[in-house]
Amino acid sequence: MKKKISVNLFYLLLLCFPPTKGSCQSKEDSIMIANSEKWNVNYKQGTFTLSQPGSDQTFTMNLIKLDSGKLKQKKKDSAEIEFSGSDGFDHSKFMTISKSRLYKLQAGTDENSTEALFAVANKSNQKRQTFLGKVLSKNDEGKNEVLSDSTTISGTIKRNNAATAWTFSLDNLSSNNMGNQQLPFIILPPPRGFLKSEKDSLFLVRPSFKADAVLINSNGEHIGAVKFKKRPFIIWVRKDIDNSLQDAIGVLFGVMIGMREK
Repeated sequence: MKKKISVNLFYLLLLCFPPTKGSCQSKEDSIMIANSEKWNVNYKQGTFTLSQPGSDQTFTMNLIKLDSGKLKQKKKDSAEIEFSGSDGFDHSKFMTISKSRLYKLQAGTDENSTEALFAVANKSNQKRQTFLGKVLSKNDEGKNEVLSDSTTISGTIKRNNAATAWTFSLDNLSSNNMGNQQLPFIILPPPRGFLKSEKDSLFLVRPSFKADAVLINSNGEHIGAVKFKKRPFIIWVRKDIDNSLQDAIGVLFGVMIGMREK
């Protein structure tokens, strides 16, 4: 039995990290790092201060929660009644709870700024003990539980002097992600997301170095990376791409850092 589990784990690791793919990934990441500007990010109470090693130059971004109020919805999905001789009756309901908030992240001055407007939507499937269940149950411990929890971030990024905007979506950023509950060990999925315009599409992939996510374009070129799960926060952006794209990538990574810290 132990041998079978070891073999299954070995093949699972091969599927997740195939040698050929890892080698190509490492090469592309090395090219990106060699041609990128590296920014250290200090985040405190909605303000980002970006600085480069060995330089006095700094760059700021501001994260603002818009006054729209938190939108919250509850939906009852089903109910169940169980009887245990030791615990008595367990009368529970299953609910889907959805919450959303709106944010703005601005980089630069009003005359030359790049701004992200986005919504953070959280969906949680929960088991809740009813009032009748509390009355009939002999043991309330463990009767309320979160069965699954996910957060999706979506919005637009636009430079104030540009005619068109980028759209983006992000998943699997939160440390509250439940992972794969069917396995004997938890594998947290990597961050997922995209940044799209009329001309190009960029996607997040796994990194081969100390970053948490790498951004690639439709040609497979690695053009940015971010370390956002733990401090110190770091952003890498290619120097040989358009300035407006550099700003959009920086703002996207700012959203990832800011929402992780919320």
